[in-house]
Amino acid sequence: MSREPADAPAHGLPPDLEAVLKDVQTQLDPDPTEGIPALRRRLAQLLLEGRDARDFSRRLAFIEAGLRTILRAREDDTLFVLVQMLSDRQYGYCATHALMAATTCLLVAPLAEIAEPQLSSLVRAALTMNMAMAELQDVLAQQAPQATPYQREQIEAHPTESANMLRALGIDDPLWLELVQDHHEAPDGSGYPHHKTALTVAQQLLRMSDLFIARISPRASRRGLWPNVVVGNLYLESQTRASPLGAYFVRQLGMYPPGSYVRLKTNEVAVIVRRGARVNTPLAMAITDPDGLLLSAPGKRDTQLPIYAIQSPVSPEDVRIRLDKARLLRRV
Repeated sequence: MSREPADAPAHGLPPDLEAVLKDVQTQLDPDPTEGIPALRRRLAQLLLEGRDARDFSRRLAFIEAGLRTILRAREDDTLFVLVQMLSDRQYGYCATHALMAATTCLLVAPLAEIAEPQLSSLVRAALTMNMAMAELQDVLAQQAPQATPYQREQIEAHPTESANMLRALGIDDPLWLELVQDHHEAPDGSGYPHHKTALTVAQQLLRMSDLFIARISPRASRRGLWPNVVVGNLYLESQTRASPLGAYFVRQLGMYPPGSYVRLKTNEVAVIVRRGARVNTPLAMAITDPDGLLLSAPGKRDTQLPIYAIQSPVSPEDVRIRLDKARLLRRV
């Protein structure tokens, strides 16, 4: 569903990522069910090291090149794995959030005519925007009480502190730093830290990606919102500003992104595995029968067929089944 810039290299990577491509090809499993968790581990370690990170630029380039390589080959499977990881507490939230934000930006940016080198700055900002609160973000995802006053101070300060960390690590890309600094600004001036209202398309896309992921991700303190509701709200917000970004977002993610759960007209619970020709008719795999019993083998369900139409979304907290992601995707 995405398109690559006309001047992109044969394998779709900017020239400054070519240096790590061989390492990616030899060290990273191209299967998203293995490669994406491996990238998450690398990114989590890098973000937690913060100012003390060594060889920061090369390590981040490996993660970016790896994500681009896996996503280019298997877009829907990459989305499936990341959406599943957002609701799985065995994975730290901060790095998963960052990878999903970068993925969303990579998918939507071409429609918004964001090309290289701006695209790479945007992706790197998505990967590092929460660097100053990496540990806190993981804590907050597991914390039932509201944030303490001290935690609120850290949250308010993290855009500026993350940009300062990057500068200390030798990053001098002005767009990357600006995007990190401004990723919580909002067009109506309600954002922080500077209450800006004039946002570039790249700033709006990063903000939208950040909001989407935060809203669909379950926390100890609350359930995640249904993806179709979140995507619909982001679309309506964009429409009020006469921005096409909401429409681009819906087109690329769909109302029910891969990895999310739905209940079908048959009363089966299914997991979405492919975006559809229309944003509300994806391909799903049924995982329970109409009585809620686990199916011995997941079955394909094309939701554009009336018999398998989507009846409602289902929260991941209500699905008491641990999916074998690799096995399930091999059946698609």
